[in-house]
Amino acid sequence: MEIDEEFQASPSVQVQFSITVWDFVLPITPSLPAVFGISETVIEDRYNLKHGSKEWFKSLNMHFDWLLQYRLSPYFCRWGDNMRVLTYTCPYPATHPKSEDYYSDPRLAAYAVPYIPVLSSSDTAKDVVKSELEILKTKPHWKKAYFYLWDEPVGFEQYEVIRSIAEEIRNTAPDARILTTYYCGPSDPSMKLDGFESFLKVPTFLRPHTQIFCTSEWVLGGREDLVKQITDEIQFDRSEEWWTYVCMGPGELHPNWHLGMRGTQHRAVIWRVWKEGGTGFLYWGVNCYEKASSPSAEIRFRRGLPPGDGVLFYPGEVFNIGATLPVASVRLERLLSGMQDYEYLQLYSSMYGRHEALSLLERTGTYTGPERYTLEHNPIESLRGEIYHAYRPVT
Repeated sequence: MEIDEEFQASPSVQVQFSITVWDFVLPITPSLPAVFGISETVIEDRYNLKHGSKEWFKSLNMHFDWLLQYRLSPYFCRWGDNMRVLTYTCPYPATHPKSEDYYSDPRLAAYAVPYIPVLSSSDTAKDVVKSELEILKTKPHWKKAYFYLWDEPVGFEQYEVIRSIAEEIRNTAPDARILTTYYCGPSDPSMKLDGFESFLKVPTFLRPHTQIFCTSEWVLGGREDLVKQITDEIQFDRSEEWWTYVCMGPGELHPNWHLGMRGTQHRAVIWRVWKEGGTGFLYWGVNCYEKASSPSAEIRFRRGLPPGDGVLFYPGEVFNIGATLPVASVRLERLLSGMQDYEYLQLYSSMYGRHEALSLLERTGTYTGPERYTLEHNPIESLRGEIYHAYRPVT
């Protein structure tokens, strides 16, 4: 920018601004288990790390610890054939002293336990899983554990594999939770139901071998009335849970984390979770760029996916060759704001009931539905302000 000569001596500009600090103390453990995947293969390729090496463990530990500050519960993942997926939160075996540093971290709301035979069906691998379960199921943090075995199964053959694996796991740990994501019902020719009706019946097909039914928000579109039809199929009285997820869909105008969407649209992802009543949330990947073999290599989004899908942070070395930490996207910062909003709504609900909290969310103009939410920041400030003033007299 060119500066006129008369301003060259003092080019600075003075701006007055004010800051409002809301005196909230958020719980260390997030009320919403929001589990987010970190691709171990992307890390290995970009940083030229040998799987299981000292530097590999160091890198995974850094990514795990860094992502916790965003109130997310990270899991590492490696993809197999036909959407099989190996997921784990702790890269160390349960017998290793460092495993407790992972599993017992109070910032962690949920953790994935690896089922190694998902990629290797050897008897040795199965024995490893059994010994891990024998240790973990005795720990106080076991209630946070889940197994994520297969992403978006679409047929009875895949359902049968999930059932078989779940039986092996629950023979050792009967209260283990299996999480299954899905966006449709089985596509087998023998299936007599069509479309949404088939989707609704997935819990019937997977029960009792799935406890966390994780459905795509894409299926709902803008119809919140469909939520009740989905939850009517979940047996909450038998400890079943309903979680949701977003990925390459839904698109405009619905909340998601694609590039080009508005800031409140990014933030509204978690508002939607809270209003619909899901008890958990999953996001498939935060570092899933195209393959690269250098930390400072240009970041490229994967072909076939909407820009930004599967990417919420960037390698710091791309911006500064000496960097040692990732760089958060603005979308990740907005996600953090959404996670904080979730806690404020939970606080208000604990004082006045969920119905009043829903009324406040809509009355302030913050969020009414997936196609009706604020495009400006003022309603959000109004929401937080009302919650603060309602909370303050009590304390």
